[in-house]
Amino acid sequence: MTDAIDKVALVTGAGSGIGAALTLAAVTRGMHVVACDYRVETLEPLAHQASRAGAASVTCRALDVRDAAAFERLAAEVCADTGGIDLLFCNAGVLSAGRLWESSADEIDRLIDINVKGVINAIRACVPRMIERAMPSRVVITGSMGGFVPSPMLATYSASKAAVAAIAETLHFDLQASRAPVAVSLLAPGAVRTGIFATDRVDAVMQPMMEAMRVGAERVGMDPTRVAELTFDAIDRGDFWIFPHPEMLPAVPERIERMLAGEAPHFDFQRSFRQPASR
Repeated sequence: MTDAIDKVALVTGAGSGIGAALTLAAVTRGMHVVACDYRVETLEPLAHQASRAGAASVTCRALDVRDAAAFERLAAEVCADTGGIDLLFCNAGVLSAGRLWESSADEIDRLIDINVKGVINAIRACVPRMIERAMPSRVVITGSMGGFVPSPMLATYSASKAAVAAIAETLHFDLQASRAPVAVSLLAPGAVRTGIFATDRVDAVMQPMMEAMRVGAERVGMDPTRVAELTFDAIDRGDFWIFPHPEMLPAVPERIERMLAGEAPHFDFQRSFRQPASR
């Protein structure tokens, strides 16, 4: 999508982190952006930034990605107002840390509903309209390296990101088989400096681990702006796989080799939270 001027992008989880950076990156390329987040007030600073960046237009919408009916209504409105969606970023996501047996049922449900069902709801609401429009377009799903290399204390999060990786691949297969002009990309970053490790929404058991991960990501994580730049570069090339942290990729074949050899899983914490000089 090298000619992005006047194209339409819809971004979920746009209120902060990678979603905000993707929104601003789309704006600088001349796109019209529909920026969505659970609370519309979190989008106000983003709208001001976009305006200063010379945005063609940014529409801020409150959206709970868990609500399939709300997503359907939004997709219908956006397509009616703009003519169609050229770039769909399924980016909304949350993280919680802790041993699975110590995690609350409510927190597990919340994470799966946002990280997995939110992506499914986006696809079901938007992709049929993208197919019907019959114009080149793309769906970008935000996964994680954690979907390929499960991490201790992140059972539900790692499972959710493994699920969206599978969703992205099967969506790619199904769209190809349908000869639809809709392409797919999977964005799978490692540590990024975002607010996903916030501890104000988790219980006391999980707070110490979440805080440790927040400090680690803040120390060595990639800036979300850089993630957005790499993502749009990959979109321009037509890539399916988008790996902002290629130094983490050797862990994937190593995991498979251990699996095929019948060896127990092994996790290298330093691979995820290493000092920048060692990259």
